[in-house]
Amino acid sequence: MIDVNDFRCATDSETFEKALAARQSDGILIVPPRRSDIEPERDFWLIDRAILLPENTTVILRNATIKLSDRCRDNFFRTANCGLGIAFPEKIRNVHLRGEGLCILQGADHPRAAGDSSKLLHAPCPHLPEDVCRVSDWVPAERRRPDKLDFWDIHGHSYGTDAGKEGESQYGDWRGIGVLFANAENFSISGLKIVESHGWGISLEACANGRVEKIEFDSCMYKEIDGMRMNMENQDGIDVRNGCHHLVISDVTGRTGDDVIALTAIANPAFLPGGSLRTTHVMHNDWTRRERDIHDVVIRNVVAHSYLCFTVRLLPALASIYNVVIDGVIDTAPNCHASGGTFLLGDDGGYGENLPDSMRNVTISNAVCGSSRAIIVGGYLTDSVIANVVNRNPGCPVLSVDRPDGLRNVSTCNLVTRAERA
Repeated sequence: MIDVNDFRCATDSETFEKALAARQSDGILIVPPRRSDIEPERDFWLIDRAILLPENTTVILRNATIKLSDRCRDNFFRTANCGLGIAFPEKIRNVHLRGEGLCILQGADHPRAAGDSSKLLHAPCPHLPEDVCRVSDWVPAERRRPDKLDFWDIHGHSYGTDAGKEGESQYGDWRGIGVLFANAENFSISGLKIVESHGWGISLEACANGRVEKIEFDSCMYKEIDGMRMNMENQDGIDVRNGCHHLVISDVTGRTGDDVIALTAIANPAFLPGGSLRTTHVMHNDWTRRERDIHDVVIRNVVAHSYLCFTVRLLPALASIYNVVIDGVIDTAPNCHASGGTFLLGDDGGYGENLPDSMRNVTISNAVCGSSRAIIVGGYLTDSVIANVVNRNPGCPVLSVDRPDGLRNVSTCNLVTRAERA
């Protein structure tokens, strides 16, 4: 196993690239950088662009921190088969990213872009209502009062120093994802703490036969920058996209701005081609050549909460999600925090049509809910089981079904909502 410290170059990004070019079968070791005379206090790696992971590669972080520089508008790690201008990412196999000890991936002090492709960049981009009223130029003057603001006045924009810069995309995209694997098979991601991500922490597209485990998140939809709390949109934890199957996701902790874990099989025909900007996808959009569905996924041992959205979301649109086991979820939202909820299964069709059999063979068991809502079936759930659920919030039912025909052949047992205290 080679140590990246033995390949030191003028920049840390060049150091990683040189080490990966010389990689051996037993992998690459990333430990803290050796102290330099130029920056004797810096004990973390500072990168300007994504570390690309080729096929048959194992990268081990050992008590190391990797931080994005203020020049970086890119991922921490990305499988080398995908990226800007790559329309059809080829299959990549045997890619493993493993942390040992405390291993941190940390966002930039001044991110160039945060949020997804629907969020317009702005700098400053205030998060607190009083600062929105004082600073924002997108809210009409007559509504610049905290009691007059609506949801999108705060959440329609996201911080980024690229705001207003000619030649730079004015929206977030897949480059803001922390760890991005596409069309990967026989892979693993483990032992990482992702702090203040610029977008989703981890995204899997068309990935199979893999594991994501022992992951901690620390993001909360905003970041203190230059004395102001700035809005940082779409800080999901783990996003599983179309074509993913035979996955195990386990031992997830911490907090996220958006969904902690989201399975989103959205087969939108209007998606941009692979390798485009202003999209969170890098895979191609030809649904005749790739799988739409997500299936055979185990999610277990999740102790976490979302600032704004859901702890676990299953969202099929013009596609299906099936054969999913979710076991052992504790929503740690403080005092029934007004996030979206603990579980969301389907939606009202805002992302595309929910087919009648779009979610089937799903098991949810051994959960503690703690958000403003517990389990919400927004789409259609069939041939499934919901069991052993405690709802800490007496202000909502443990199970809400939004459609009259939303449940079919679904067994429920041991669903308990805490009683109001005297």
